[in-house]
Amino acid sequence: MFENDYGHHAELNQRYRSGANWLYWIAGLTLITSIVGLLGGGWRFFLSLGVTQLIDGIAVYAADSLGEATKVIAIVLDIFITAMFAGFAYLANKRQLWAYVAGMIVFLLDGLLSLAIFDWIGILVHGFVLFMMIRGYMAGREMLVLERELAQSAQAGAGQPQPQAEPTY
Repeated sequence: MFENDYGHHAELNQRYRSGANWLYWIAGLTLITSIVGLLGGGWRFFLSLGVTQLIDGIAVYAADSLGEATKVIAIVLDIFITAMFAGFAYLANKRQLWAYVAGMIVFLLDGLLSLAIFDWIGILVHGFVLFMMIRGYMAGREMLVLERELAQSAQAGAGQPQPQAEPTY
């Protein structure tokens, strides 16, 4: 690998991981927002999933007539959804590109929920994060191609005899 290739590979790897780590941020901030919402807090992180906020809103509303069990069900669903995003992040960081794509698709679908209720800040945040994740995904694809090319050139170079240095007397 040439010096230039090392630097390019490091840059692609950093951009790939940065994009994949957005999935961790989504999971963590969504869970915090859900807990705050279910405990009666009136604020949320902008980088939270709309689907969990919808679940939490229904649970809080239903708790008046059905009891606090609705909040327990909501937190279980919230944990499942955020664990799914953490799982996508973990697998994406292990270079499983399918998990990266799955996380982006699910986040895009969640963004459509923001679009349906005209949550303009949610739409902007979803758009920005999706842009960053797509940028990271593209860097990951380029990184894998670069690694494959470098491995092939290393194999080709290993099969050829190395020039012998002239003996000095």
